[in-house]
Amino acid sequence: MSIEEILLYLANNNFSYKHIFIFFIFSIIGLSLPIPYTLIIIINVYVFGWIGFFIVILSIPFGSLITFFYVKKFSNLIKKIKFFHRIYNKKINKKIKFQNNIYILILARAYLPFYLTSVAFSLTNISIKKYLYLTIIGTFINTLLMSFIINSIRDSIISYNDVVISWKDPLFILPSIILLLFVFLNKKIKMKLYENNN
Repeated sequence: MSIEEILLYLANNNFSYKHIFIFFIFSIIGLSLPIPYTLIIIINVYVFGWIGFFIVILSIPFGSLITFFYVKKFSNLIKKIKFFHRIYNKKINKKIKFQNNIYILILARAYLPFYLTSVAFSLTNISIKKYLYLTIIGTFINTLLMSFIINSIRDSIISYNDVVISWKDPLFILPSIILLLFVFLNKKIKMKLYENNN
């Protein structure tokens, strides 16, 4: 089977609710591991359309919570060792100066890699409620924009029954431009965060 045939099969699939549940479980596991969450969005939305968007939106809090709990557990074990306890208290807590600024935390969640942000937040004294709030708010726009782009590509492939992208589709162009702006802002925010840490 060629890549084109696989893409056509996935776009034109008749998967059942059982498959949706399986994808949901695998998405939760994937989001709790160092796997790019953009890849998880692409797979789910391409296979299920807007149902895939909701699979991702629902699996993001669960996946990030798993990361939160295992990082907390591991960091608590590490902190018990004197050498690491000093490093944690002196280095890590000094670097995370902005942990009480809700706006910077939302921007960090939106622009920085999902897994690394989950780990960084888990190493602070952030509450679970705040952590989930930041995760849901910070990832919603990116997930929505990516879903528009992938759905546009998927609809185009279904319409033409061929691997064709409709470049003129506003649902493809507009989210793509906004995502490019996000990439530009991402660099600016990383520079600001780097300056704040020095």
